[in-house]
Amino acid sequence: MKAYIDKARCMSDNRICKPLLECPQSAISWVEDDDEPLGSRMEIDHSKCVGCGTCVSLCCGHCIELK
Repeated sequence: MKAYIDKARCMSDNRICKPLLECPQSAISWVEDDDEPLGSRMEIDHSKCVGCGTCVSLCCGHCIELK
C-alpha cells in the first residue's frame, strides 16, 4: 500500500503540514506549481513511501489515504 493525496481537499501550508514535516521516509515534498490554487501542492514520492500510515494519522485535513 502507498499513500495518496486528495489534492482537491489539501489546503495545507508547507510550514505547518505535519505529514510533510514528520514523514519518516521523507517521501512527501512541497512543489511550487502555478496551476494550483495556492501556487504549490504536496506530492508523495511513491519510490520512498513504505505505506507506514504516519501521514494518514497526522493529516488534519484527512486528505491522505493508503491504497
